[in-house]
Amino acid sequence: MPYGVKRGLKTPGEFAMGDILGLALSGAAGIVAALITDYQQQAETSALYTLNQWSVSLGSLVGYSDIPLWWVIAGLVTVGAGSIFYFQPITRQGAFAQGFGLLAVLMTAIPSDLAAGIEDIANDSNLPGLGAPPSLEPSGSADIDPVIDASFAPGSPTKVTQSLHMAAPAPAATAPQQPNVFNAAQAATVTTVQNPVGAAAYTVRLFIKFEDGLPGDDVNSLIRRGLLRGRLHNRNTRETFNLFRTAGGNLRKRGDTLIIDAGVPADSSEAELWVRIECPGHKIEEQSAKARLGRPLEWRINVKKSSTPMFLQRLNRVYRY
Repeated sequence: MPYGVKRGLKTPGEFAMGDILGLALSGAAGIVAALITDYQQQAETSALYTLNQWSVSLGSLVGYSDIPLWWVIAGLVTVGAGSIFYFQPITRQGAFAQGFGLLAVLMTAIPSDLAAGIEDIANDSNLPGLGAPPSLEPSGSADIDPVIDASFAPGSPTKVTQSLHMAAPAPAATAPQQPNVFNAAQAATVTTVQNPVGAAAYTVRLFIKFEDGLPGDDVNSLIRRGLLRGRLHNRNTRETFNLFRTAGGNLRKRGDTLIIDAGVPADSSEAELWVRIECPGHKIEEQSAKARLGRPLEWRINVKKSSTPMFLQRLNRVYRY
C-alpha cells in the first residue's frame, strides 16, 4: 500500500523516500523528546526502568538477559520511526507530535518502577511471623502448654501443638454420678499452624563508603533531588526496597560512610541479596551477598570515584530490579 493512501497534501504514491525518511526521523525525534521528559521528571521511578526489567525477563526465556538500558531506548526510537507507516502523518510536525504522543501513552500505561522503603522488621512486633502466637484460650479456665515440633525445616510453617487442660464443672450434689461423664480433668488437643517466631527477616547492616565523600553534606537533599539512589533486592522473593526511603529502618551518616540498619523479609533460611548504589561523581556499584536467618549480615560497600556522567553510566547498565 503506497504511503499517503489515507489522505494528504500529496496524492498516493507521491511520497518519495526522502519524504518518508524525514517523517520517520521526526517521529523518532518525538519519541526521544518524550523519553527525556519522562526520564527527567520521574527520575528513578521512570517507566523506562520497568521496560528494562520486562526486557530482561523476556530475554531470559531465550537465554539472553544482559539487555542494557540503551537497547530499550533504541527499541522505542525504532518503534517511533516505524509508527508513521501506520498513522501516516503528512507533515514532519505531525510526525513529531505523533511520536511524542505515542510514547506519552506508553509511559502512562506502563507502571512506575516503585520500591518499598526499608523497614526495621526485627523490632516491629506488628508484622507477620514476629508476634507471639495467638491465644487459643477458650471460654473458662484453661492452662496452655505450647509444644513446638522441631522436625519442621527452617523457614517453613512451624507446627504448634497446644494441650488445653480444662477442669470440668463439679456435678450437682443432688444428681447421682452417671457413667461416661467427666469427673476429673479431661485433655483436649488443638493443632494450629503458625509462622516461626523470629524467623521472618534477615538482619542487614550496610556500610556504604563513598570515595572522596558525597557531593554535599545534606544527604536528605541528595535523596530528595534523586541524585543519591539505592536499591536492595531479594532474589528469592523478588522484592525490591529503596535503601534511602526509610519506612522504619535506620539511616545515619558517619564521615564519608552511610550506615543503614534494616530488615529484609524472608521466606527461607538463606537468600541472595543484591544492592545497587548510584551517586554523582561515582561509579555505579552493584554487589551481591548471602543472608542467613539468625546471622546479622555486615555488608561493606566501597563506591569508587568516576568522571563518567551518571546518565551515560545508566545507559550501559542492565536494570534487573
